[in-house]
Amino acid sequence: MTLNRRRFLGTGAAATGLIGLSGLPLRAQNRVLNVTAYGGVWEQAIRDCFVAPFEAKTGATATVSLGGPAQWLAQVEANPENPPLDVLIMTPDLAVLAAEGDLMDDFTVEKLPNLAKIPQEFTDACLGKGTYFDYGVGGITYNTQVVAEPPRSFAAFVDRVAAGEFIASVPSISYGPTTIFFLWALNNALGGDVNNVDPFFAAMEKMKGNLVYWAGPNDFFNHLASGEADLGIYFDGRTWNHVDEGVDWIDFLNPEEGGAMTAVAIQKPKNASDLAWDYLNEVLDAGNQAKFAEILNYGVTNTEVVYSEKLAARVTPLAEANLPPYAEIARVRNDWVDRWNREIGM
Repeated sequence: MTLNRRRFLGTGAAATGLIGLSGLPLRAQNRVLNVTAYGGVWEQAIRDCFVAPFEAKTGATATVSLGGPAQWLAQVEANPENPPLDVLIMTPDLAVLAAEGDLMDDFTVEKLPNLAKIPQEFTDACLGKGTYFDYGVGGITYNTQVVAEPPRSFAAFVDRVAAGEFIASVPSISYGPTTIFFLWALNNALGGDVNNVDPFFAAMEKMKGNLVYWAGPNDFFNHLASGEADLGIYFDGRTWNHVDEGVDWIDFLNPEEGGAMTAVAIQKPKNASDLAWDYLNEVLDAGNQAKFAEILNYGVTNTEVVYSEKLAARVTPLAEANLPPYAEIARVRNDWVDRWNREIGM
């Protein structure tokens, strides 16, 4: 039996556990914030780089909920008047959907002073209801032991793979970001646009005899390690993580046309605790972002961040990456997936 809102709020103990006399969630009255993070190294980086300075400055507490953007957005959609989460980490496409659904608060410099140091285009990409704080770039990662002269562009990648010079590992459609950092990026480089992806599918037809597909990032690395592939389409940050783990035979390059930026957005649900603004300002702080970047090997968006010498040589500059039109892609993504399934099937 589903409880309606009135009955639920009238269930005594349950209601008291959620709402205080002021009408605010008790966690807000008790100065407890619920933020989100991916698992693994991401969680620890979130705790060290953002939670710790937030707690030190405010005296409040931030709990960290693990999971993924679709799950978190569903939780907010289920209870928008009293969202269980105060800060969301989101993929760009879901950030647009959340903004279009009027579920998120507006981001302004008045609420977030550090927003002034974030390029306006990243806030605009979230329709003003969020911004990007972290990004990677999809490009060409290759085995240096077998690829002496890697292709320097997407166009050269297609031609040389099609000619049989290399076996390439590329993402399958089952991997969520494939439509952005592979399909859109390659199509864009070959002269297509959101409404015309013929160049991408023509290129895939040319290369099909010399491709293997990866469903997860570890699959790609295994393809190169086993010799199943010589190079492929992968992320800059993940490549450098492998290098830091002792894999000294791989390298990454950003194609001449520019790889696609795969960004991470942050948003505040409407009716969430106002403490979220203090936390989000820490996420956008240059010093905190620099520390985060050093841990994750990915770029960050505050224009005042100064990378270490090691990281500066690795991070793809914002000016050399392409910002995909996420909102436009969201409207045609299902059509792209259907066509992939019909013509490629992997």
